[in-house]
Amino acid sequence: MLERTLYTGGMLLAVGLLYLLMLKGWRSRQRRQGDLPAPPQPPFEQGEPLLPATSGLFVGTTFADDWLDRVAVHDLAHRAAGWLVVATDGVHVEREGLPDLYLPYDVLRSATLGDALAGKVVGKEGLLLLEWHLGARLLTSGFRADDHDAHRVLAGIITDRLAHKENA
Repeated sequence: MLERTLYTGGMLLAVGLLYLLMLKGWRSRQRRQGDLPAPPQPPFEQGEPLLPATSGLFVGTTFADDWLDRVAVHDLAHRAAGWLVVATDGVHVEREGLPDLYLPYDVLRSATLGDALAGKVVGKEGLLLLEWHLGARLLTSGFRADDHDAHRVLAGIITDRLAHKENA
């Protein structure tokens, strides 16, 4: 009986220490990324939606050159259920329990389809990947729509808007 108690106590201590180390690593990452400015604030009045809102999962945001390096600041790393709205003024990601993410077309670089981001690997073309500028850094945010057929439509409309912006 004493042996079992010691093993249980040792395991709990080990798990607690691992948790503290992970927390220390996350806070260190936040300090290293502290120079990133806050994302653009959503406008008071949202532009005209080009499509109905698409429900799904916001997967998170990474640095564009490393799909596993999460952006730990400004609530960009956290997964959350939500809705993606492509509007005339940009892309709006309304996230449950987190601040909305607004990506105006002037910070967006591309909208593509992918199969992995931030440690989440899904089937072929299972994610809408949005590359965008935050300050001097290029980031990638991922959204997985409940209806996976919507990814291609969303990427096409965003790409068209970006092409029109460049030609204007």
